[in-house]
Formats: sequence, structure tokens, C-alpha cells
Amino acid sequence: MSMDNKLILTAEKMLFSELGIRKTSKVLLINDYEPNPVYLAIKETLAKRGVVFKEVMVNEERSNSAPIPEAFEEMMKAKIIIAPTKKSITWAPETKRAVEKGARVISLPAITEEIFLKINEANSKEIEKIGRKIISQLKGKSKVEITTPHGTNISFSIKKRPLIGLAPKTKGYVRNYPYGEIFCAPIEETAEGEIFIDYFKDLIKPSDKAWIKIENGKISEWNEAAKPYVSLQSVENGFVIAEFGIGTNKAHKSPIGNILHDEKIYGTIHIAFGNNTGFGGQNKSPVHNDLILMKPTVLIDGKKLEW
Repeated sequence: MSMDNKLILTAEKMLFSELGIRKTSKVLLINDYEPNPVYLAIKETLAKRGVVFKEVMVNEERSNSAPIPEAFEEMMKAKIIIAPTKKSITWAPETKRAVEKGARVISLPAITEEIFLKINEANSKEIEKIGRKIISQLKGKSKVEITTPHGTNISFSIKKRPLIGLAPKTKGYVRNYPYGEIFCAPIEETAEGEIFIDYFKDLIKPSDKAWIKIENGKISEWNEAAKPYVSLQSVENGFVIAEFGIGTNKAHKSPIGNILHDEKIYGTIHIAFGNNTGFGGQNKSPVHNDLILMKPTVLIDGKKLEW
């Protein structure tokens, strides 16, 4: 089977089996670069089924989750928004507004053909079961402590912060595809410790020994190896902790240098800095970037987290 046909079969599963799109659905496609094979597969699949949709091209040069004002008007009209973009729209302010109006937003940042096809490999029932198990251990708890073999040692509170990642039951929501994470916004000023970054995109790997120090919820120091990450965060409120995430997708086995894939790897933790206002946090920033931590030990109010 050709790659194009594989992409279309995967698009059919996502669009019609999982999202339940009908001919009358108000669909908006958002793109930010060309050629974009995944975008084209989604577009072709919708057209073949007779689904009428709108398209918006947004600025490719923006940061992840930076504002996309050029899409605002169409996003306010749409009920289903699909964004296989190079730069994420997941936590963009326009996405938040669309969700508040009841739109379902499917964000696929930095999607590749390889990662898109992972949707077919994922066991959605298993991911949901693992997610429920994780949430049962986090619900009502406060202190999180994370250590890794490479030296990460960080703690923070998640007290009363929303826990996100199970199949959405609300009318409006934002979700990544492929999915497979449970996450929340730490109480920002409570984060203390240090992180030895295992992976960040294809820019940082364990042998680099990239290190950042966190004090009062903010990055305060770093070494030379961490500069590829720190330089991207050097904007308003970009040094503030944003997210504590837990990977739950067993189809994702090892890092490939793509955050959309890597943050879902079963048994891993990801920590992000920057914007978190879209999922219960208080920090507004034009950036949001995740770091991957491998083989973590996580204590929740002193008890070891079990996947």
C-alpha cells in the first residue's frame, strides 16, 4: 500500500470513527506550511466524503502556541478544528476561545507521516485504562517529587489543579493526536529543584547533560548544553513552569526527536515551561515547550506512582 493510501486510511479513522464528522459538521482546517502531506490527506478524505470545510493558513514563523489572530474569525464559527501544523496551536489564546464556544480542537503539532500512522497502532481502550489508573493516584493529592537516573530532582504542588487527558466528555475541548498523556499545571511558584534534560526535540539528548535549575517556579540557571531550550523560552514568562505530564501510550516506545510523539511515550514524564492558561494554570506566555524525562521515579504525597 502506498504512503498516500495509508495516510488516507488513518485520516478516515480519525475523522469519522473517532471524531464522528458528518457532512453537515462545521469543519475548519488550519495549516502553516507546504507541502504538508498529512494536511493534504485530511483534506482529501473530507472532500471524498462530501464534507464542506474551511481552510486558514497561519504564520509558520510564530512560536508554539503563540497567538494566531488570522484564524480567529473562522475558529469562532467552527465546531471541529483540525490543525496538522508545524507549530502548535494547542494552547494559543484563539484555541482557548474556540473551546469555550464549544469547538472540538484537534491539534497535531509537528506531525509527520510516521507519527500520524501511529494513530492506527494505538490501543485507545488501553490508553484510557492507564489514564484512569494514573488519575486515581493523582486526584486529591498535592506534592509531586520527580527523580531520574541522570540527576533530575524536582518537586512542586498540583493541589486542586485540573487533571486532563482522559477521553473528553465536554462539548468543547482541545486534544492532541496521537494521544496518550495525563497532565496538569503545577502551582507555578511551588516548583523547586533541577532538571537534567533527557530529550528536547532533536536538539538535546542525554549525553549532552543539559541542566536547568528551578527556583520559585522559574528557570534561574542553566548550562551551555541547555541553551537550545532556554533560548526558545527567553520571552515574557517563558521561564515559568507550565506543565507536569505523564506518557501513557505503549505504541510510542522511544524518543524520535518530535515532542508530539515523545511526550506520549509510556512510562515517561514531560515538564513544560511557558503558557498554561488553557488547562488550569496562571502563567500567560507566547511559548510552551516540553522536556522529556526518561525512567523517572515519581512520588505523589510520598507514594510511588505506578503506571
